[in-house]
Amino acid sequence: MSHIQWNEKYSVNIEVIDEQHKKLFEVLGNLSDQLGKHRDKDFLGVIIRELIQYAGEHFATEEIFMTRYDFPGYTEHKKEHEAFKLKVAAFQKSFEAGKAMLSIELISFLTSWLDHHILKTDKEYAPFLNEKGVY
Repeated sequence: MSHIQWNEKYSVNIEVIDEQHKKLFEVLGNLSDQLGKHRDKDFLGVIIRELIQYAGEHFATEEIFMTRYDFPGYTEHKKEHEAFKLKVAAFQKSFEAGKAMLSIELISFLTSWLDHHILKTDKEYAPFLNEKGVY
């Protein structure tokens, strides 16, 4: 299954955040590459745990920058982060219940998240933080 890959259009011109975003693309790529090949249930569990860890670390990084520099869109941005965490928790619950087709749903969710959240929501804070000297 094809998946979106990192390219410069996803850059927010903040090195630490771009590197974290690249990690999410990597997780999506690993999941996509294994779809249909890998029937080991543990693999999907590993992916979901990676997403939970990623969300904790990455969202904290963004939120620290946004609060430190008083980004005016912080509250709405944080709501999207919370929605991501809730969705991943729901995937984890479905995984633990043995739901079939979870991999495809997860790929669809992550692809949509990357295209919407990075290209729209994250691009809103990028110029603001860049003006504050954050690169």
